Parts: sequence; C-alpha cells; structure tokens
Amino acid sequence: MSRPSRFRRGAELALGALTTALAAALIWAVLDLYLAGRALRETDPAAVIYSREAVAARLPLPLLLLGLWLGALVLALAARPGKRPRPAPAQAAPAQAKAPSRREALLRGGLLGLALLLVLLGVLNGGLRDVLIKAANICTECIGLG
Repeated sequence: MSRPSRFRRGAELALGALTTALAAALIWAVLDLYLAGRALRETDPAAVIYSREAVAARLPLPLLLLGLWLGALVLALAARPGKRPRPAPAQAAPAQAKAPSRREALLRGGLLGLALLLVLLGVLNGGLRDVLIKAANICTECIGLG
C-alpha cells in the first residue's frame, strides 16, 4: 500500500482540526446562550430566552468554521487516490466492489453539488436559524429548563 501524499495528509489533518473546532464552537455557543438566558430569566421570569436575535448573535463563528470545514472536506475528497493498487497475485484478495464508472462519478458529484447548493440556499433563507431555535426550545422543554 502506498503512502498518502503530503497534500492528502494535510487535507485530512485540516478536516480533523476543523471538525474539532466546529464542535467546540457549537458547544460554546449553546452554553453561552443558555447561561445568558438563565441570567435573563433571573431578572425577568417571563423573558424570551431563545429569540432569533440571541441565536443569530452566536452564529457567525460556527458558520465561518462550517464553511472552512466544507472547503477542507472538498479538498480531502479531491486528494483521494483515483485507483487503488492491486494486490500481488500470491495474496488472496477479498471481494471488492466494482469501481464506479465515469458517469456514476459525475452523477454523484452533481448530486453532492446540488445538495450543498440547497443547504446554502436554506441557510441564506433563514432556515438554519429557525431550526436551531426550534431545536433549542424542544430540548430545553424536554429536560425541563425552559
């Protein structure tokens, strides 16, 4: 088996680091929202804690990291080797799936591009904010915080 190229290895390391940073940023944003809401609830018990504005104020860093993560994912996928080395004839090779044809690969790439476009359009349309607010409300009601 051949060693991965430096570019591929770097792209995979960047993807791993950005995944960790994105998870940390999301955890920080949720904790910050919760603690700020808790402090607000102490002063005004009828206050709306999880408003669109409160959630939107905490989204810029996670959204930036999400964009960087998607870029690193594309680079990591682009750096994957096209053909796998064949095992030596003396080795018993396990049954491997047939490699996709060029047409299948183009179809997969087109569907991935379409999915990313639709996700981007949903984010720009405000859908991300709505889903995050609904999820926060459902979660805090379920465990009895809100």
